[in-house]
Amino acid sequence: MNATQNSGDVANDVNNIAADNAANNLNATGEAPLLAVRGLTKKFPLRKKLFAPPLWKTAVDDVSFDIARGQTLALVGESGSGKSTVGLMLLDLLAITSGEILYDGRSFASRSRAERFALRRQMQVVFQDPYASLNARMTVRETLTEGMAVHRIGKTAAEREGRAAQLLGQVGMPAGALDRYPHEFSGGQRQRIAIARALSVGPSFMVLDEPTSALDVSVQSQILNLLRRLQREQGLTYLFITHNLGVVEYLADEVAVMEAGRIVERGTVDEIFDRPQTDYTSKLLRSIPSLDPEHRKLAPVA
Repeated sequence: MNATQNSGDVANDVNNIAADNAANNLNATGEAPLLAVRGLTKKFPLRKKLFAPPLWKTAVDDVSFDIARGQTLALVGESGSGKSTVGLMLLDLLAITSGEILYDGRSFASRSRAERFALRRQMQVVFQDPYASLNARMTVRETLTEGMAVHRIGKTAAEREGRAAQLLGQVGMPAGALDRYPHEFSGGQRQRIAIARALSVGPSFMVLDEPTSALDVSVQSQILNLLRRLQREQGLTYLFITHNLGVVEYLADEVAVMEAGRIVERGTVDEIFDRPQTDYTSKLLRSIPSLDPEHRKLAPVA
């Protein structure tokens, strides 16, 4: 297979292999994955004209993959490729059109409403914009203890507040931040608080939706180091959504490349970076900014 192979053909191959693995409830290592996705599709209705048949926009088209426990899958692609839509469906925040999502061996569809609510404790998210993802009217104490109260973690308010202080320490923030508001912190500090909020209910899986793209480069590396350390210490499993291939190599174990709602290529970090199989992936890699004069010119992705 060469680097200019048709993206659609590769997408079919990738999805067929992933679907076969998911059907057998096994990943590439022969272990049961924490998360398995089969043929995931999402269509949004467009404005319907009078007496005309309904029109649909396919945002995610027949996507299949799995993520092993304690591993990170990076889902990469241009803006609008469907990455965040996949993340919202995995979190049960957006209804799927067709397909199946299995978490810890059980599909979402087979779970009762109460079971799906309880599953939210196991699956958390860190959003892109730390300025928008935190409630400006809530103190850090309220932000970190709200989820605990909803999921009945801790017998008393004092116990939950003690856990909140511990969480701040885990993400490199002082306990004195508990009674402050989001506007009193920098972007990097806010993202640390958002990570602490996600950890507050004790999840095993986290969707990281562009968690560093709104931050300065120096702060990005600090947040990536923090996420890596937390994964190592707590055995977390990540879906890392990003359009920046420059940060993927540091955090991810595997990479899935999305184009126009479909996964067109998937492999280990070394396979994707050293031996890309599609022209689309090659163009994404060439778009990574470099200090090398030979690679400074950015390649357009058509």
